[in-house]
Amino acid sequence: MATYLTSPHPTDLPAHGQGFNPGDIDHQVLTIAQSWLSHVEIATSQNDGELFASLFVDNGYWRDILAFSNDYRAIRTHNIAKAATHLFPIVKARDFTFAKQLPSIDHPFEDVTFLSIHFDFKTETGPCYGIANLVYIADEQKWKAFTVFTLLEGVEGHDAKAGAHRPRGSHNDRLSYDERRAEEVEFTNSSPEVLIIGGGHNGLAAAAQLNSLGITNLVIDKQKRVGDNWRLRYRSLSLHDPVYANHLPFYPFPSTWPIFTPAGKLANFLESYVDVLEINAWCESTVDPARTKFNESTKQWDVTVVRKLPDGNAAERTFSVSHIILATGLGGGRPKMPPPFKGQSEWAGKIVHSSGHGSGADWKGKKALVVGACTSGHDLCVDFAKNGVDVTMLQRSPTYVMSVSKGMEMIVSGLYGENTPPTDLADRIAESNPKVVAKLFHKRIIPRLAEADGELIAGLKKAGFNWWAGPENSGFLMMALEKAGGYYFSTGGSEMINNGQIKVKQGEIASFDKDSVITFKDGSTDKFDIVVFATGYTGFPDTVRETVGEQYAETFNPVWGLDEEGEIRGVCRESGIPNFFFLVGNLSACRLSSKVLALQILEQRLGIFGERYTYAVQKARGELDDNTKFKAINGMNGHPEPVRDTV
Repeated sequence: MATYLTSPHPTDLPAHGQGFNPGDIDHQVLTIAQSWLSHVEIATSQNDGELFASLFVDNGYWRDILAFSNDYRAIRTHNIAKAATHLFPIVKARDFTFAKQLPSIDHPFEDVTFLSIHFDFKTETGPCYGIANLVYIADEQKWKAFTVFTLLEGVEGHDAKAGAHRPRGSHNDRLSYDERRAEEVEFTNSSPEVLIIGGGHNGLAAAAQLNSLGITNLVIDKQKRVGDNWRLRYRSLSLHDPVYANHLPFYPFPSTWPIFTPAGKLANFLESYVDVLEINAWCESTVDPARTKFNESTKQWDVTVVRKLPDGNAAERTFSVSHIILATGLGGGRPKMPPPFKGQSEWAGKIVHSSGHGSGADWKGKKALVVGACTSGHDLCVDFAKNGVDVTMLQRSPTYVMSVSKGMEMIVSGLYGENTPPTDLADRIAESNPKVVAKLFHKRIIPRLAEADGELIAGLKKAGFNWWAGPENSGFLMMALEKAGGYYFSTGGSEMINNGQIKVKQGEIASFDKDSVITFKDGSTDKFDIVVFATGYTGFPDTVRETVGEQYAETFNPVWGLDEEGEIRGVCRESGIPNFFFLVGNLSACRLSSKVLALQILEQRLGIFGERYTYAVQKARGELDDNTKFKAINGMNGHPEPVRDTV
């Protein structure tokens, strides 16, 4: 059952009213913006939730990350007044001023005009940032907010040690730099305050953010080297997102970096990130779940880490840490294989999960079947085809496809590129829209992408590939947010399908038979030497079980997918496990999410983190009209939902 954003939320962006000419207000932008922001300050200073709500259109949204709610919220207009009335006296927002990015007119589409206001303000906790997108209401002859975004940027008195607040350095130290770092990494005479499990980009970004706030931490990873989570995957793997969106906190990629990064190159960069950002990382290390317990009296985790030493022996260290961050990847758990098929155990060929596949070069002149038609499935097929393998892709459900060459530029243009805003500003803008509003943007963009990719899509359909435009024609967005899969950004795989280098078959496997034969559910048969399942991972229960034990594996809050307000569940939010956070997502997302997580840990350690004003809390207080809860719909755009291709 997939949860996608459905009615009664807006079905389109607010278009121009009759007779409205955007050019008429260019000279009034600052005046309009100042008036609106002044009313916000009046509302907050007077704890007037009704006034604040009146500054929004009827179907608007207030998206907040930590600044007011201590959570991720996307509050609809008719629920804003009660929420604001409750929160304003607690938060005490004040000192609203224009940010460096001055108010401006934005025309994302021919019939849509926003007056965008970027503003700074303060709360009892610390500095905050806001973005408001105003639209003109012709009937009222007023500009009102369609969306308002508020974000906690820091904690008062605890500036991040970066930029103007960077460390001074020292002279005449007793130890050399390398000796000091060795002591720090080993925690020779100390214990980390936070344990981070997983040394991929999310875990390392979290470590860098915590370091900047003066919170000591240790990253552990089961691999032999930092970056092996990328380095040891199939050899042809490269990122499908452009470099502009993939910078890590405090240490962007150099200007000579390629637009699309080979996995091995990213792996090596992550190693350098550990060195340059002075991250304390132990490889070949795991947590013993039997000896990992949360101490209710001390509110600390007692954790035993088992570490393989260079001489091959194992060493154990027991730490007492305030928080644990689980950053072991978006899929979570172990490689997911379907239940064994009839005859599978006796089949003559090789059967492997995509995570265990090396190179198509080992199968030159052979026949391969790849089960899965999303990113990993396509990449594997390309690898096989380029190495002289007769390869067939088995597609079990529809897949959204767009070209990287045309589509990605349209998706990220204006935010991430050579001549775009600074990355931190782009991140704020990218996060400023609730997911339902982002969906409205995508519903307008996707038809344009499909038109640009018209020849490619026509070729796919002709080749027997089941292409579709995503839920409610919104492309990849909702599938990424709900299922972390179901799509492919073509870097050549689709073209190889169209020219016949990769075959496509629809359906499911029925059985594995003698002489390397596979029978499909439609009754057809074919012979293969290898079958690779690009079928994702088992999920977070297995990972939780392997880290903090069975008691939490079935009771933690859901991770990924969308909650009642369209916010991602479980990531950098209350996990259902005390002082335990999940941090997952792509490189682009981890910059802001790692900071949001680090700020929460800082507040909790300082004892100043208040109540989370969640959707459930607001509802329990009787301060929520529940008729706008997102609805679960079975299937996507009329397609039934089998076990979907997700990777």
